[in-house]
Order: sequence, then C-alpha cells, then structure tokens
Amino acid sequence: MAQMSLYVEDALVEKLSAAARARNCSISKYVKSIINERLFEEESDEMRKKQILRELRGALDDATFNEPPEIPSEAEIPRRFDLI
Repeated sequence: MAQMSLYVEDALVEKLSAAARARNCSISKYVKSIINERLFEEESDEMRKKQILRELRGALDDATFNEPPEIPSEAEIPRRFDLI
C-alpha cells in the first residue's frame, strides 16, 4: 500500500483528529474515507449524467422540430482563400 504525506495547518489537524475520534478511527482512516467518498461521488455524478443523456435521447416528440432542408451547393456563397 502506498503512503502519502499531507502538510496541513494545525487547526485542520485538530478538526481532523476530533472528527476521527468521533468516528472511533485513526486520522489516516478518516482522511482515506473522505477521499474515497469524494471520488465515488464524482464517479457517481458522471454515471448519473450519462444515464440522463441516454434517457433524453429521442425524447423530443415535437412536430415543429425538424431537420432543416439541405442547402444546394450552388446557393452557397463562394469562399476566397487568397485573403491571407
């Protein structure tokens, strides 16, 4: 298992220590649990976003929402590439 060193202010160490004591665990285990929770939340949020997008796909049922007609190439404005 890898080790990690954190450099934090004394006030933060006191808060971490008190919170760890309240959970009856070491500061290391407490910080590890916070990191795991945060990483899992981010993964969960991404999974939720992907699920929402999957559910929305094809959900728009509106007769006024149509793909615009293709513009014939003859109607396009000529482009000039010699301006540089």
